Amino acid sequence: MSQDSLTAAEARDRVAPHMSSLRASAVAATEAGSPPQPARGRRSDWLLLLLLTATSIPLHGYHLGHEDQTVWLPSIKIQLDPSLYPFDATFFLVQTQLSLFDELVAFSIHVTHLPLDWAVFLWHLLTIFLVLAACLLLARWCFARPAAQWGAVTAVWAARLMIASGSQISLMDRYLHPRDLATAAILLAFVAVLDRKPRALAWLAFAAAIHPTMAIIGAAHLAFQAWPPRVGVSRAAMASAMLFAPLLLPLAAIGSQTNSAWREVLRSRMFLFPLHWPWYEWLGVVVPLGMLVWYSRVARRTGRTMLAHVSERGALAGGLGVLGALLITMVPAFERLVPTEPMRVLHMVYLLWILLGGGLLGEYVLRDRPIRWLLFLVPLCLVFFLVNVWAYPSSPHVEWPGRLPNNAWVDAFDWARRNTPHNALFALAPDYLRRSGNDLHGFRAFAERSALADSVKDWAVAANFPEISFAWRQQTAALSDWYDFKRANFLALKRQFGVTWLVLERPGVSGLVCPYSNSKLMVCRLD
Repeated sequence: MSQDSLTAAEARDRVAPHMSSLRASAVAATEAGSPPQPARGRRSDWLLLLLLTATSIPLHGYHLGHEDQTVWLPSIKIQLDPSLYPFDATFFLVQTQLSLFDELVAFSIHVTHLPLDWAVFLWHLLTIFLVLAACLLLARWCFARPAAQWGAVTAVWAARLMIASGSQISLMDRYLHPRDLATAAILLAFVAVLDRKPRALAWLAFAAAIHPTMAIIGAAHLAFQAWPPRVGVSRAAMASAMLFAPLLLPLAAIGSQTNSAWREVLRSRMFLFPLHWPWYEWLGVVVPLGMLVWYSRVARRTGRTMLAHVSERGALAGGLGVLGALLITMVPAFERLVPTEPMRVLHMVYLLWILLGGGLLGEYVLRDRPIRWLLFLVPLCLVFFLVNVWAYPSSPHVEWPGRLPNNAWVDAFDWARRNTPHNALFALAPDYLRRSGNDLHGFRAFAERSALADSVKDWAVAANFPEISFAWRQQTAALSDWYDFKRANFLALKRQFGVTWLVLERPGVSGLVCPYSNSKLMVCRLD
């Protein structure tokens, strides 16, 4: 054999340094902000996303007809059966008419012939999957190493119930909500903006069709991200502000269309006004913004242009958004915008804070050490699991589709669905959603019957739409002394509003015919 001939081992030894150099260059290019290259093993990525989606249900729980679903679930049901809710549909349709979400879910039920509870559950799973998938795509723009990318995704997955300070909204919900589907679309638009692709507008348009408020807030954030890194922070801030400031001017005229009843509704919920927040809520504003600034400085020192760009512009958009929210809640001309809860600009700030923080933790601490991953994820998951169990003491942790939640209030609501006519009009305690054992399960969502306005969720709709504020105030005022009512007071409700049925807590009121009762409640007929 000739001396010029090389063995396979010698060839590998000579090529290896060059390959290492090429890999290091590729990592450096990605960390500097180059577009992420197609990765191998994508099938395993999708399988891991599916696993995270499935495990999010036993981890974070699942509830039906709960919280905001007291508005959205009746909207879906009335799409399927227009004969429902003949007396009170305005209290939820006035809000859901701005979204195509209820029509989309109802259409899927028409096409698949799935039971409604199964369709809602599968939509919830799909929404979680889309949010996590979008987080993975965004993480690949900011981090080169898989440990960092999955650190970002699993951080959002584990902490998805985290509430964005005083805004009272979480990163994702424990039930199907159009806000989560809009969040997935906004994150996909975020990735498209970084990629300089026009599909960002299509994703934003989809988000607007699902949840207009979230789309506007998302568009404000993306306006800051859209300016390339070479455009300075001050110039990007000024240009973005010039894009959105003109939108506030017509609101001075809209504000004159409000009324005294609406202002009374608005002032009854001071959490809408951030200047009235307690100090610890403001700590929840300052810390995430400060952490994003710190992320950008770390990224600058290590030459990661894209990570620095995303975190810096996220902090800038969030900070200016908070200032804008203060302006809206302080200037009377803009009071019509207050019910949109402008401090929800923190939602994207929190998402970036958790996602980018999880990525940095995965890169510098967790790496490929399974024990470290367990020490990170197990306590975080345990905290949110226990909080969810504590928050819903009278309901199953997971309300699986196909069976009724084991809850005395829901049992009574379901009896009303099966045993009262469609044109029945019910009266319940105005704060029934917060009564012991209810766990925020809505009457309309389960009973499929009309009811007088409540002081919890119907209030939120009345705050957004002045045209129904008079009806809301009239009905809740008539129910204000509910716990002292006698039979004569209930008969007065029948004369004034046409109430024909009641849901009362035991022991009830003498003189009423109550064909149903359980350990907590009675359903009574007004003869």
